Amino acid sequence: MEGFTVIDGIAAAVIILSALLAYSRGLVREVLSIGGWIAATILAYMFAASVQPLLAQVPGLNGFIEGQCELALLISFAVVMVIGLLLFSIFTPLFSGAVQRSFLGGLDQGLGFLFGAARGVLLVVIGLMAYDFINPGEPAPMVADSRTNLVFGHLTTQVEDQVPSDVPGWLQTRYNSFIASCEAPAG
Repeated sequence: MEGFTVIDGIAAAVIILSALLAYSRGLVREVLSIGGWIAATILAYMFAASVQPLLAQVPGLNGFIEGQCELALLISFAVVMVIGLLLFSIFTPLFSGAVQRSFLGGLDQGLGFLFGAARGVLLVVIGLMAYDFINPGEPAPMVADSRTNLVFGHLTTQVEDQVPSDVPGWLQTRYNSFIASCEAPAG
């Protein structure tokens, strides 16, 4: 097929695999899984500073993180996030399994397929955006001539217009507020 490149094959594989995975899991499970990641991240952001003193009492770990507040805070963040993910991973299959076994099971799978296809398209668009960011010059012919670039190139532009231009600055501000407790004077 003329104009079909490796990029097109990769994009098609990403979209198809995402759609099939979401079909097998169902929309409810997909949404709850994403919600679990978001909630676990929020919980970790909120409670990492509270868990930090507890980690300092863990044998073996206390010598490693002693005097390194920022590292201790990042480890606390990871611990709280993993605990949150484990909790959500217990309840997500229970709830989604109940939906799949009900009369809504077929609808759940069908909507899951559509959700997975949309997620696959979003992943392809993000991949094209990442390529443009990493390689700001003229794209490689394999990318420029791909049907993927032709079909999803306008979506890439629309998404880039919606993303704030100062994402690194925004992330740095969030990180600085996260580690602010390390820089606060004791007293």
